[in-house]
Amino acid sequence: MAAKRVDHLVKMAEQIALNLGAGHDDAAAGEQTAGHIRHFWTPAMRLQLLDFWHHGGEVTAVLAVALRNLEEED
Repeated sequence: MAAKRVDHLVKMAEQIALNLGAGHDDAAAGEQTAGHIRHFWTPAMRLQLLDFWHHGGEVTAVLAVALRNLEEED
């Protein structure tokens, strides 16, 4: 069940990155994606997403920028 939850979080984060990234470069889109995740996601959700990424989970370039921004805040 936990794997399904992380997969769902990754999917949601990628959709956010895609929607917010339209017409922007990766850095700007990543900042906007991080802001959205920071504002609307719980700390537990953010930590699960970061843990997935730290353990080699693949994400798009925009989401990677967002995750770097999020981890700098912790």
